[in-house]
Amino acid sequence: MSEAELKYGLINYSDLIEPGLTFKGREVNLYGKRCDLLFVDKDGKDLYVEVKKHVDPNGGGQLMLYSGLVSNSSALVAFSIMDIFIHGVHRAGYEYVEIKEEDIYYRFFSSKIKEGAERIISETSRS
Repeated sequence: MSEAELKYGLINYSDLIEPGLTFKGREVNLYGKRCDLLFVDKDGKDLYVEVKKHVDPNGGGQLMLYSGLVSNSSALVAFSIMDIFIHGVHRAGYEYVEIKEEDIYYRFFSSKIKEGAERIISETSRS
């Protein structure tokens, strides 16, 4: 799965990041820098999300930059995050989420199977 597919999955299944999120925008401009995704949490606060397939210190630097530019929360979402980086992120009070590729695939295919079943039921009930 590419980083672009991960972003698409997170937009559609944002509860993998945090329950109650509503998608607000992508490639959000923050004082000339671009943050990957923007959500609103259940309390109405913006959550800026930086998405990476695998997090190295560069991804962490972006997270720290974004959190310095906005007064709201920022989070880092990836398939894998270096252990040493997790420790630093946790100590600094930043949010991070490791996502499993299969969680996104499962959600996608489950919804497609459900849509197909509903279509078949609808078509057979009309007959």
